[in-house]
Amino acid sequence: MLTSMPQVQQNTPDELQGSRVALRGPMPEPILPPHVTTCLGERLRAYYSQVMNDPVPDSFTRILEVIDRKGRASRGL
Repeated sequence: MLTSMPQVQQNTPDELQGSRVALRGPMPEPILPPHVTTCLGERLRAYYSQVMNDPVPDSFTRILEVIDRKGRASRGL
């Protein structure tokens, strides 16, 4: 079951720039609250499970076949 995405506070460019100047160094890694990471994980799993079931386009299959043939030829197979 997908949970709804929590609201995220939007900072203005001035606020972000001010925080960089105040820190005088690289920005720390952002830490997401557990409910946000859970929600993102659920949504990504749902999206990618659907993508995995989609058929591979013929054009992509042809490209892979060409690459495979060239690789085999360069190895003498």
